[in-house]
Amino acid sequence: MTGSSDTTTHAAVRAIRLADVERQAAQSAARDAQRRWEATLVAAVEAGHAPSAVAREAGVTRNRVSQLVSAHRAAGEQAAAAPRRGPRIVPSPLS
Repeated sequence: MTGSSDTTTHAAVRAIRLADVERQAAQSAARDAQRRWEATLVAAVEAGHAPSAVAREAGVTRNRVSQLVSAHRAAGEQAAAAPRRGPRIVPSPLS
């Protein structure tokens, strides 16, 4: 009887671990989809479409579209202002 219980326990643990891996993958896919959707809204505004029209089509507020566009522009400015650095070469301690 003990062997059967161990087998059942191991099967349950495997099922839980598999479900957790699937959950994590689904959450990651949802975050990626959200980022792509937000990038599409920003791209539409950057292409010249009115933020209010983009918001209406997307079913969000104009304020949300404006926040996304502002964040995108700020990130671009920050990246442009960052100093360009080459790869850091660290001497080997074995030399």
